[in-house]
Amino acid sequence: MNTARNNLMHFINEISFALDDVGLYLDTHPEDKEAMEYYQKYRIQRNQAVKEYEKCYGPLTKYSVVADDSWTWICAPWPWEGV
Repeated sequence: MNTARNNLMHFINEISFALDDVGLYLDTHPEDKEAMEYYQKYRIQRNQAVKEYEKCYGPLTKYSVVADDSWTWICAPWPWEGV
């Protein structure tokens, strides 16, 4: 079992949930500067974590697949399968 991979995936899931939650809040409070700062801070952290995940373990979503000459999305365990 790959603990580092699982920990990183868990972090991405947690931070994604927080971003979804604050995004819903911002839908009704678009001028809340503190909420916007929170969103920006954690959006950057999520993007960095996703970049690290994909560098180490492959694409997190099919939209991240670099399909030069073959469809690599199916070449490794999918992120939700665990290892």
